[in-house]
Amino acid sequence: MGMSVQVREYSGVVVEQLTDAAGVASLCSLAASEPSRYPLLCGVDPYDDTWFNSRQTAMLTTELQSIIERSTDDSVRAAAQAILQLASLLEAAPRRPHHRQILFNGD
Repeated sequence: MGMSVQVREYSGVVVEQLTDAAGVASLCSLAASEPSRYPLLCGVDPYDDTWFNSRQTAMLTTELQSIIERSTDDSVRAAAQAILQLASLLEAAPRRPHHRQILFNGD
């Protein structure tokens, strides 16, 4: 099962994407096994697109940080760190469009 993660403008323009998506499916699988701990990540559909807006991404960041702290799997931790970097592109910044989303693209 392959998954990719992208940051997109609402217009559909891809701002940034993971070039090495290894570990993303494992990260989502881990989250699905603990839905009360990872309520947003557990909802990522491995077979379809799952979108998060900037408000949801703020909560998603907390879940990703928790996975980085708790997981012993290096590929899962690396995926979480990479997604955190993408998520930072949704934070408000001067001259940055604020209408961005993060997309988990399932297989």
